[in-house]
Amino acid sequence: MSPVRVRVPATSANLGPGFDCLGVALDLYNHYEISEADGLRISGCEDEYAGEDNLFLRSFRRGLEELGSPFRGARIHIAADIPIARGLGSSSACIVGGLLAASALGRGNLGAERVLELATEIEGHPDNVAAALMGGFVVSVAGGGKVETARAPVSAGLAFCALVPPFALETSKARAALPRSVSFADAAFNAGRAALMAAAFMGGDYSRLAAACADRLHQPYRAALIPGYAEVVGAAGKAGALGVFLSGAGPTVMAICEARDEAAFATRIAESLAGRSEGPWRLIVLHADNEGALLV
Repeated sequence: MSPVRVRVPATSANLGPGFDCLGVALDLYNHYEISEADGLRISGCEDEYAGEDNLFLRSFRRGLEELGSPFRGARIHIAADIPIARGLGSSSACIVGGLLAASALGRGNLGAERVLELATEIEGHPDNVAAALMGGFVVSVAGGGKVETARAPVSAGLAFCALVPPFALETSKARAALPRSVSFADAAFNAGRAALMAAAFMGGDYSRLAAACADRLHQPYRAALIPGYAEVVGAAGKAGALGVFLSGAGPTVMAICEARDEAAFATRIAESLAGRSEGPWRLIVLHADNEGALLV
């Protein structure tokens, strides 16, 4: 049987106030190639990820299990452009990629709805996996084993400027920084802004982004884990960003600007990124991916 090849986009989740429910797919990709083989061989990634615990492999095997198809061994090659532990959906790309590969190789068809449910089960929340699978801007809500989604394509007129620090932040550590409860006032604050963020993307009125990015549920608590966070957010605002937020659990800061201004934005913020005491931050200019994960 010919190898199966899957392309999965990076994602940015939360978008400020939409904790665990808002996500957008971006044009930075992981590519996975898998074929049936005796034993197991994983190439293209660091040795620590080349064993049985590889997340793509675990997701592939979960998909096969769902289809009632036994795992007989595999040869896997991973070409990953999405940086690990930077808040750009690297784990979600592995999960979605593995499940789609299982659907293609497992002598059955999981279907997009079941892939999303399984991906949410593995990841623990639907925001990144829904955007990676569907593309565009996605609102997702999980409950009772089901995932409800609402999707809108994202304008090519937006640029997503990922400001990536020279250090990683594990999602588990970022989640451990969150309080166990929040005030009613903070919950109401976020509900309104999450609704405004959804309205901005669903209606294509991106002038609302600045107000919509405000958040009291996770960004204030995670900021302490990210040296330079406040200064970089401030610099992005001064450089002309339409909105600025922590990408996923961080540590990447995402600034949205108009695509026609992306070169000028990069020039204005370059000095702030390069002169950081914690080390130089990188700027990766991305655009929305409206296709989502694909077999290629």
